Amino acid sequence: MTSTKALRIALYAGIVVRRDAVSWSLLHKLEALRRLIDLGAPIELTVFAQSIDDPGPEFIECPTIGQLLGHHQFWDADLHIFEEGMYYELFESIHLIPPEKPILAIEHNSTPVELVEVPSMRAAVQRSHDQRRNLLRATHVACVSELNVEMARAAEVPDEKLSVLHLPPAIVPSGPVAPLHTHPGPVRFLYLGRFVRAKGIADMLEVAERMLSDGETRCHFTLAGDPRFSDPALMDAMKGAAEAHPDTIEIVWAPDDAALGDLLSRSDALVIPSYHEGYCVPVVEAYGFGRFVIAYAAGNLPNIMAGLGATVPTGDVALLESRIRTFADYLDPALPGQPTIPTDSGLLPEADWRAAVGRHLAGYSSAYFERTFLGLIRSLTKRVEHASAPAVKAAVATRLAQLAPVA
Repeated sequence: MTSTKALRIALYAGIVVRRDAVSWSLLHKLEALRRLIDLGAPIELTVFAQSIDDPGPEFIECPTIGQLLGHHQFWDADLHIFEEGMYYELFESIHLIPPEKPILAIEHNSTPVELVEVPSMRAAVQRSHDQRRNLLRATHVACVSELNVEMARAAEVPDEKLSVLHLPPAIVPSGPVAPLHTHPGPVRFLYLGRFVRAKGIADMLEVAERMLSDGETRCHFTLAGDPRFSDPALMDAMKGAAEAHPDTIEIVWAPDDAALGDLLSRSDALVIPSYHEGYCVPVVEAYGFGRFVIAYAAGNLPNIMAGLGATVPTGDVALLESRIRTFADYLDPALPGQPTIPTDSGLLPEADWRAAVGRHLAGYSSAYFERTFLGLIRSLTKRVEHASAPAVKAAVATRLAQLAPVA
């Protein structure tokens, strides 16, 4: 039987899979809550998801609301935490939660319908946008980006219920970060993301093939991502390009965290030609590895890049190619002195650029995320009349004292 002395917290997501921002958001919260338990907080955790890659002891795979309603952990929960992104049936259960039970919703955004070409995927994305109305039932909505705050406002969520909760990187360097282009050979550009038109993979292929057809020999292109949820036609085009240019176009299918860390370490710049980004964790990861970012100025990308990369008007393939060539020019070893980095904020010596990136990343660190999330937990549990509340409050205070202060 469930202990009446524990604060019971239920977390929800559609899927919990590797290299997925929504999944990483949930898992990071789960780790933060586990640490509170280690500090003596009487908390019981349950994670409900419709599909799970690597289930932990708290996980219950639950494809439908009908199954969810058969679990006492749903009915017994004192606090509910929902991830909101792509449509999932379990999010509809928010309407069954009694009004005295606090609800935290995490707003991740979803791709605009007009950018989705596959009919079945377009229908799912439309349902995601329709489901955003459920945010109105939440006690508080934490948005992973400044852009998503605007999206929540558009769904008529009042400002007093809104805050920002930046996601931290899933991958961080294991040692010192090397300067740009210290490796022999060409300047290395990395595309990282799903292989769908909305993520700009077709534009990335066009740029690479145009440059290589022009005889550009200084550049190498790596295309990395998970084929799940990707467009088969675009993946066929990628394979054709890699076969035509085996020395300069490389495909890495579904890399794990170790492989992604290696890709970021040996790259010079991340290229994100996406037509929409609600957040974009890879930008934070690339900056953490000391890598430059070139991207379309779409969605949240200007916010998360903070003028420290190079943004291009969305869909301007010619200018994207120009920015890639310009970056290769500035890393040309034939040029004397320290490289200057061509950012949206102007030319910066590499040392100054790295210092600016470090300051920016302070607001995207794991410690920053955990402090902000625990602040939300402290606020929401004040609404719960529960015998365990003082012990949970004490564990939160202890953990906050252990974490580095927010800059």
